[in-house]
Amino acid sequence: MNRATTLTASLVAGLLFSSTAWAEGGVIKGKVIFKGTPPRRRVINTAKDPNCKKSKAKIGTYDVIVNKKTKPMTLRNVIVSIHDGLGSQTFKAPSKPAKITQHGCEYTPHIITMMEGQGLQILNADNTNHNIHFLPKKNEQINFSQPKKDTTTGKTIHLNAEEPFKVKCDVHPWMGAYVAVFKHPFFAVTGKDGTFEIKGVPPGKYTVEAWHETLGTQTMEVEVASGATVEKDFTFEKK
Repeated sequence: MNRATTLTASLVAGLLFSSTAWAEGGVIKGKVIFKGTPPRRRVINTAKDPNCKKSKAKIGTYDVIVNKKTKPMTLRNVIVSIHDGLGSQTFKAPSKPAKITQHGCEYTPHIITMMEGQGLQILNADNTNHNIHFLPKKNEQINFSQPKKDTTTGKTIHLNAEEPFKVKCDVHPWMGAYVAVFKHPFFAVTGKDGTFEIKGVPPGKYTVEAWHETLGTQTMEVEVASGATVEKDFTFEKK
């Protein structure tokens, strides 16, 4: 077998392995339940900056957002991820950057998830200046101002350490968001209905973690079989 044939065979084998591995991946899905009396969202007056007032006069706090329409009630903005069990497996970061936009003097989205080495593009859609201030423990401390209507290219940075951390604006102190960096792609954030779904999980036994910015973290053991879907729910209670 000549070199070209060997190379072709290796490439085909690699493609088959990748396809098989993806096909064998399982799914971890479920919901995050909120137990207790939902807190009232505190309303913040943003009139100090007239540009914010024109966009949105009042902004509510984001720390605990409960979906009251479901039974049981569910919780938004919870990061669910594989915390342990992947061993020494490595995963390539997406080439497409994650994005965070300042719009109406709020961060959108409120929770940003990304992989180590993936770019994070920061945009400003407001007609006012903002200040981006990262508060990490492991990643680089970032603090810079951003001009108004900076929506074309913005500023792209790269984060290289696994951790969640807060982002704030020193100009508008009510603005806050969280960035969570992972070594792998197996994470999700609960949406309006409080549900999550993590796809393509290799077969194995894992510790899965649910993280909330004020209610803390919870973990549970999950076993994923080849091509199977596992449903698990977390429950948080505000004390």
